[in-house]
Amino acid sequence: MMEITDKLKQHTKEIHDIMLLAQSSFKIVDYLTREREGFEINIVNHSLYFKYSAEVNWRIYVIEMAKLFSTSHKAHWFNLNRFIEKFKPGGEYASVREIDHYSVKIWEQNLDLEKIKIENLLKQRDKLYSHTDKNRANIKNELTYLEARELLNIVKRILSEIYASVFDEFRLYDLSTEPVDDLKKLIKELSLLEQARIDYLLQHAKDKEIDLE
Repeated sequence: MMEITDKLKQHTKEIHDIMLLAQSSFKIVDYLTREREGFEINIVNHSLYFKYSAEVNWRIYVIEMAKLFSTSHKAHWFNLNRFIEKFKPGGEYASVREIDHYSVKIWEQNLDLEKIKIENLLKQRDKLYSHTDKNRANIKNELTYLEARELLNIVKRILSEIYASVFDEFRLYDLSTEPVDDLKKLIKELSLLEQARIDYLLQHAKDKEIDLE
């Protein structure tokens, strides 16, 4: 039979993996929608592909984070509300002494502080992405990127306390290589190519004595 700490470690890893997927998608959205300058303006802002990528990755962020923040009793077993309940007296992880009632209270308070944001996140998941609601045009994303990042941070704080207190592990949540890193390289290379193309055309016009004014 699996030991409680082994089960907790597996449970924590599943939450960890969901959060990392959501974070990777969030980083792509954040990068593609930030203000740009130079040749990146035309490359990113006028690209249907990059617009599509931002929309798809936001959808992934919402769906994955909704798994963690769902309040439904029928929700997946790894959602945070049910996970936290397991540390309370009578719960599956109540015997894990490294996590006390004070930690549980802080976790629940942090979730409660973000209640309105979480409700909007879940509404997007339910009405826009999991199902096509007939009134979907009225469903708006009300999360700023700072707020979306804070929801990730809530998950990280819970994970970090468990990994440190129970398993004596320190976790980094920003990986050495991520999808957004390749995206940054691609856009930089496209910008350099566009700059070279413009420089060539300007030089060609100069050589031919073409007045561009």
